[in-house]
Amino acid sequence: MEESLKQMMEMLSAMKEDMKSSQQKLEEKLEDNREVMKRGQEELKQKLEDKLQEMKTTIEDSNTKLENKLKEFEEAVEEEINQVKEEVKEDKKEINKKIEDLETKVRQLSTTGVIKTEGTLTTPSKVKVPTYDGKASWNTYLRQFEAVVRNWREEDKATSLIAALRGEALKVLRTITEASPNYSTLTSALERRYGDAHLQHVYQARLRSRRQRFEDTLQKYEADISRMVNLAYPTAPAEVIEQLSVSSFIEGLRYPEIGQLVRLARHKTISEALAQALEIEAAKQASRGTSKIRHVKTYQYQDRESKMRRSSKNLVDSIKDVLEKFTDGQNSEDSTTNKRRPIRCWTCGVEGHVRSRCPQYPAEQNQGNAN
Repeated sequence: MEESLKQMMEMLSAMKEDMKSSQQKLEEKLEDNREVMKRGQEELKQKLEDKLQEMKTTIEDSNTKLENKLKEFEEAVEEEINQVKEEVKEDKKEINKKIEDLETKVRQLSTTGVIKTEGTLTTPSKVKVPTYDGKASWNTYLRQFEAVVRNWREEDKATSLIAALRGEALKVLRTITEASPNYSTLTSALERRYGDAHLQHVYQARLRSRRQRFEDTLQKYEADISRMVNLAYPTAPAEVIEQLSVSSFIEGLRYPEIGQLVRLARHKTISEALAQALEIEAAKQASRGTSKIRHVKTYQYQDRESKMRRSSKNLVDSIKDVLEKFTDGQNSEDSTTNKRRPIRCWTCGVEGHVRSRCPQYPAEQNQGNAN
């Protein structure tokens, strides 16, 4: 029994020794782990500090670069602004110079009728640019204007045209947005306002219906036909214009027999057709004496008209007499009832007598009969 206890005690002591050694080993491992963790924390802390320092350096570099970029951009913008200012100054000087030149030319044109330019021909001092107020034909005026300024520069033409505008035509400048419009812009604006291009269909219809009236002479009729053909077909060639003029002239003649004879001649120009028509008309008048017949008919018409006037005058007088008699009858009836109305003359307007007893009536009647 004692031996068993002794063995058990030995076993317990051995176990204690083992536990003690195990505890020591465990403590050693824990100590090692603590050191490892401490070293890991220190390394992590160092890495974090290094990373933060690197990020800080990167941010500082980025800020420096950004500041440099901003500075370069500001310098570029300032340089561009200065350049634009210089260009604006140069443009302003050029515009002021052009305005001064334009004012000088306008003064020259208004005083002498001549615009002096370098390297170009000008009009003689006696020739002045015609004015335009919008009442005359624009196409006709444009031909006249270009005949005067045919050797001028475009800007001189524009200046002269502006100075020549008057009245309603001057209002066309309000529709132009340009401060100094060129010659083409001015003529286009005036063409839209006063030109005949948009009325071609109207002139063509008038040309088709144009006939020689009784009061139209052949010369007047021919001039009107030529004018209407040019207005109706402004862009047609000269040969086509002549053919249209001849055919329109023949179709509208008052006497068909004259038109037939002129048509058979196959004239190429309207002047030739007019010459033959005048010859035929002169021959007809010489053979038939149409001028005397027309003279007699005119007097007959005047006599007939005077007779009709006298008849109408007498008819009006008769109606007035009937009305006066009717008024006198009513006045006599009113006298029986002591309600007599005053009598008023229809001729002089004075109360107390009727028209047939008016002292002015015979003179008026005699004057009417004389007419």
